[in-house]
Amino acid sequence: MDDHKLTKKEKKELRKLEWQEKAKNEARNAKIKKLAIWGGVALVFLIVIGVLFTTVTSPTSSTPNITIAPVSAKDISTGNPKSKVTLIEYADFQCPACATYHPLVDQLLKDYQNKIFYVYRMFPLERAHPNALISAKSAYAAYKQGKFFEYGDLLFSKQNDWADLQNPQDTFTSYAQSLKLDVSRFTNDMSSQETQKYVKDSENQALNEGIDSTPSFFINGKLIQNPNSIDDFKKLIDAALSQ
Repeated sequence: MDDHKLTKKEKKELRKLEWQEKAKNEARNAKIKKLAIWGGVALVFLIVIGVLFTTVTSPTSSTPNITIAPVSAKDISTGNPKSKVTLIEYADFQCPACATYHPLVDQLLKDYQNKIFYVYRMFPLERAHPNALISAKSAYAAYKQGKFFEYGDLLFSKQNDWADLQNPQDTFTSYAQSLKLDVSRFTNDMSSQETQKYVKDSENQALNEGIDSTPSFFINGKLIQNPNSIDDFKKLIDAALSQ
């Protein structure tokens, strides 16, 4: 067995190699620790993003459970009250989306005639639409003379004509004249306390029920996702009729 003793030079070289190896290990450990820290940060970031994404997208992927007031004598309605299907719409006459859906609702009322019961509930979005409140009042004034739905047709079909007016009173009066309403009575009803109370009560009712957009449709008391077409609407109604 060779019993070789290290010289000073060899010992010095050995210590140098040991220091280099130690430095490499420390550098490697520091790098691993750094990667672990950044990996943890990335994981937390992804978790936060996932939570936010779920929070943002979940309301649109499911229909919220909203309980609305049952139909009563004060509701503005048409159709067969004994029907198996009651379609309730919360709408704003200055809402562009409501104007888009209005022809679909009209077609449904024609196609189903006495097979469904339709209820229109006023929900003027005053903050978004400056003329929402006054248009609702004018429609209620027409309702007082039995012409709510005919007048509502005019409001929706001519929405672009009055939506941006500073004072649409004269325009609304001209619509009343075209329907041969008593204009003096129409004007008085628009500004009456009864009309003011009805519209504000309708607005507050919608807010208290948790409704936050128009149009909002309910079939037999259940909020539905707004259908993309008349056919999609009919599928929902047919399914309710068959139950």
